[in-house]
Amino acid sequence: MDIKQILFDIIKIVLCGFGLISTFYTVVEFTYFLSVPNHTIKLTISRDPWLNTSWALLVNMALLSLFILQHSLLASSKIKGAFTSYGLQVIYRSLYVITTSGILLFLMNHWKSTPDVLLWEYNMDYRPILWLYSSIHAVAWIIIYVGNICTDVTELLGIKQVYYSIVNLPDPNFRKSSQLQRLTAHMRHPSFLAFVLIFWLYPIMSLDRLLLAIILTSYMYIAWNTDERDYYYHKSQYERKYHELERLHRYSY
Repeated sequence: MDIKQILFDIIKIVLCGFGLISTFYTVVEFTYFLSVPNHTIKLTISRDPWLNTSWALLVNMALLSLFILQHSLLASSKIKGAFTSYGLQVIYRSLYVITTSGILLFLMNHWKSTPDVLLWEYNMDYRPILWLYSSIHAVAWIIIYVGNICTDVTELLGIKQVYYSIVNLPDPNFRKSSQLQRLTAHMRHPSFLAFVLIFWLYPIMSLDRLLLAIILTSYMYIAWNTDERDYYYHKSQYERKYHELERLHRYSY
């Protein structure tokens, strides 16, 4: 085997492994960032609330804009075409998840809270509210995680592309139907509703949290452009899988 090909395979494996580790770590941190209320928010109230709140919102808006720019730029057809033209399409998804993880970690580490202005705050020491909040967020995250696994998480993370290239198999996307490719192009991450619940159902709604909820909800609404054809394809696949599982369950008895 050519020494250059061996080195390229090693680079692909390293990028793939780093992408997997960074994604797992970022997902855990992002879950904590979005769903664990900051109970100490009132302890940091500043002497100049207007100036500090304005500065915090400006910084947070810049961080959100940076995330949206990275997410949209790398998902554009021109960038994908550039990777393909240089023969780097195999590592495209690995680089995508690595850069996304890096931007999200940067956003979370530099995010500024605005404790001086609270739109609402619920007492999380009251057990019914705590259990209701925890249950809604837990179910929403489970839907998101399971949905990603069902939509071929190994391909989403770039693992399958690297493996197929090393064993000299064609791009795994070629094995997908045109309807599935169209659906994933219109809706890369499942469950718009679950993310909306996570963004908006929060016990301490400060201005920074409101900004995050508005911007990310709007971005998802604009970016996820599924249509009637996608809906009927998804529905047909769900019904097909349901009948397959029902048949297997019947035969098992």
